[in-house]
Amino acid sequence: MPDAVVISKTEFYQVKPNTPVLLSVTIGDDQEGGTAVTLNGQLVGSGDDIKNLRIGAAGQDLRNSSISCTTTVKDVNEASNHTSVTYALREGKQPRDFTYDVTVSEAGGRAVYLAIFLLS
Repeated sequence: MPDAVVISKTEFYQVKPNTPVLLSVTIGDDQEGGTAVTLNGQLVGSGDDIKNLRIGAAGQDLRNSSISCTTTVKDVNEASNHTSVTYALREGKQPRDFTYDVTVSEAGGRAVYLAIFLLS
């Protein structure tokens, strides 16, 4: 089995005071995978289909917090070894999409995306 390619990114996202945010994770390129999501180190969601995951509770101030996403993508698309992941954050000061991509070295390879969102 080929070694996994690891992509690590840190981004900033402005939130509204005392307002939760919504996170969606989309794995592209007809590949398969799953994501684990933590808020300040505590697991808040996981799975292969994360859509509008509410992060934080009503009245909770998320400023100075961090959301960490670990997404593992397996290359199952016979036409391409290209992988991509889009993290969509909503309900902050403005909606933002963060898209990352990498091509694995051989068919059946894995890409591990480590995305950290620092909330301010």
